[in-house]
Amino acid sequence: MTTPPPHPPSRDLDLGQGFRFFFEDPDWIKKILIGGVFMLLSSLIVGGIFVAGYGVHVVRRVVRGEPRPLPEWDQLGLFLGDGLQAFGLYLLHLVAVAIVPLGFGCVIGLMGGGMASVFQSSRTASDAAGGLLAVAVGGLYAVTMLLMLLLAVYFPAAFTRFAVRGRFGAGFEVAENLSFIRRNLGRYALALVLYLLASLVAQVGIIACCVGIFPASFWAFCVAAWAMGEVARRDPLLAPALAP
Repeated sequence: MTTPPPHPPSRDLDLGQGFRFFFEDPDWIKKILIGGVFMLLSSLIVGGIFVAGYGVHVVRRVVRGEPRPLPEWDQLGLFLGDGLQAFGLYLLHLVAVAIVPLGFGCVIGLMGGGMASVFQSSRTASDAAGGLLAVAVGGLYAVTMLLMLLLAVYFPAAFTRFAVRGRFGAGFEVAENLSFIRRNLGRYALALVLYLLASLVAQVGIIACCVGIFPASFWAFCVAAWAMGEVARRDPLLAPALAP
């Protein structure tokens, strides 16, 4: 007997399903506990690599419309390979974002040293220079926070296109990634909101229900992967890459 093809997705994301899908898996307890262990090992980086690879496969299974999007933890080799690419993708984006603040930080440091030598004989001028440097440092902090916020909004698109296309380079196709966001702007924003809500629920669960922080964090990450997979599944240009 052949398996019937999956139903075409509805136009909008189902927020309720985003919270339910994990617990509809008959082996969800085993999967969340193993995921929690790898989250715990994230402090050694290697755990985070396996979790990232797991997320790549969640995205792919969602795009294919599989009814159980959580893969088994029996493909560690695949998770490691895909996770290394996902980790490298994020690291390179982080370095690219950090270049600007680091450059300004070096300029501010040089200015501070120069002003200190020029105005050391005048207390009033020295105070004014100190105030100017404080404003520059505050501006640098604001720019850094803005760039990190933009990265947090942009990177899920790069991660999703890498996961669906199966090409490391797809994550660096800036124009295509931005186009993916624009084509799915409402759903993309809803997916980010869903992840924020899942993270909030995870934090509340940790406090109110004594749920372990690592399994809860793993669940929230899987919700984010599910949400981005659902966005990609509805994208007419991206979904055919993983057609069943």
